[in-house]
Amino acid sequence: MGAKSKAEQYGLKELIAEKWDGGKKTIVYVTEEVNDWLKQHGYKITVSREAVRHAIRNYEDEIADVRKGVEISKAMAEVFKDHPGTEQSEAMLMYLSQLVTKELRNIESISFEDPAEMILAASKLTQAQAKLSQYRTQAVKALDKAKEKIKAELREAIRHDPELLERLCAIVDNAKVA
Repeated sequence: MGAKSKAEQYGLKELIAEKWDGGKKTIVYVTEEVNDWLKQHGYKITVSREAVRHAIRNYEDEIADVRKGVEISKAMAEVFKDHPGTEQSEAMLMYLSQLVTKELRNIESISFEDPAEMILAASKLTQAQAKLSQYRTQAVKALDKAKEKIKAELREAIRHDPELLERLCAIVDNAKVA
């Protein structure tokens, strides 16, 4: 893992983002303001323009990632709007699992202060996926049981017309939950 920049070491990323004000100020101006702030608060360090530029670039990348995540969530919601809640939940959990896995691959970008916290988050995602799978299995079993009950009632009601009974049972067997 590479050495942290001064901005990261001293927790100046938020200050730099605040002084930058979404691009309303130049990097030179932001550098001067941050160095003035450091001097006023008794720090005997300064940050370079390159450090400020790097912090701003990282900040912009984080904003872009958040925007991308929001767009992905909206797209997933649109795709799954006519599907049962379990499918929506499964899709969202799969996406979250992908994000955690991606974070695990890139050790430098892990944002969890405590590794145990990250492992606990991954564990909770896995448990949620297992529960959703269990709920889906239960729903499928309940649907199959309901189909069998309907077919039994149809058999009882239509004893004298076996062809009609066969067609109705085929319709029930082909029924699916949207």
